[in-house]
Amino acid sequence: MGSDSFKSIELSKELFGHPLVGFLTTGQDGKIIQVNPCLADWMGSASDDLTGLRFSDLLTVGGKIYFETHLWPLLRMQRYFDEVALELFCRDGKRMQILANAYEKRDDEGNTQFICFTVFKASDRRTYEQNLKEDKYHAEQKLLEEREIALVREQFIAVLGHDLRNPLSSIMTAASLLSEEDDIEPHQPMIAIIQRSASRMAELINNIMDFARARMGSGLVVDLKPTEIDMVLQHGIDEIAISWPDRVILSEIDIHEPVHCDAHRLAQLLSNLLANALTHGTPDKPVVVRASSKNGFFELSVINQGIPIPSSSIEKLFLPFTREGGRASRQGLGLGLFIASEIARVHHAELSVSSDEQETKFTFRMPLNL
Repeated sequence: MGSDSFKSIELSKELFGHPLVGFLTTGQDGKIIQVNPCLADWMGSASDDLTGLRFSDLLTVGGKIYFETHLWPLLRMQRYFDEVALELFCRDGKRMQILANAYEKRDDEGNTQFICFTVFKASDRRTYEQNLKEDKYHAEQKLLEEREIALVREQFIAVLGHDLRNPLSSIMTAASLLSEEDDIEPHQPMIAIIQRSASRMAELINNIMDFARARMGSGLVVDLKPTEIDMVLQHGIDEIAISWPDRVILSEIDIHEPVHCDAHRLAQLLSNLLANALTHGTPDKPVVVRASSKNGFFELSVINQGIPIPSSSIEKLFLPFTREGGRASRQGLGLGLFIASEIARVHHAELSVSSDEQETKFTFRMPLNL
């Protein structure tokens, strides 16, 4: 016997005796010629007892019908099928879930030589797949519940912000009227406190409303048009400086052309970034505002000195209700940087931050030609 024949016999023994895989061959008529011990053991029969049967005779009634009406014609037409889920009907009456593959071997003239069937136990796999389906269902249900809760929360925030505007407007109007009364001089400091506090409340309410718009689908409303943005920025800096009389704010504005933007929104972005820098920057060091238009981009940067922002915090700095470095802030709700990032998004711009021992810098960078 040649070495090739010997190897073929050894391979056949290994293949048919493999303890984890069922294997059988049939002739052109579909009747079983040979069954390996593994499959015979699964069936609770001897290998010889299974020869002469059809593969479909090993299946449950439903599987037998499916095999004869679908799989057998498919096998004869395309010469194979793979990973078909079926059930074996064992001698003890138990059912075994399997995955079956089949391949038809033909000679050069197209005549069938034999058909090979490979059978794998699928009970554990089917259980695993079922567990995955159940886990997916529970995860989807949990996500749906969380989305519903988030929607209710954001709707509440939107309604709250809207309803607070009316009483706040009355407070601001009353304070303005009082400041115009005669003999009001002794009470002027108190009126000024009311006006500053009311302005701060108005800013917080605006942030709440913008947050609700951004999260509930409508998005921030912008009116993009060519703007002499240098004047807008300087006005915003002057307004902030009034509320921070003890701090130094330096402006370096170098813009020589109109910028296509929403002036109100950029002023809001600057206000949020500048208030954030004044809040967290070193009190005795200036905050610098730089703005320029060059190389096809408009850039606005706000720079302060102070304790650097941890790298772990930078990753989530622009998320809502997040405060810089986890520290308390006069910004109150932690929405300022989120609103700033949304303003950048609707301008097709980038808002980035860098922070080290020398400085912390927030940079808004937008293409001039949108």
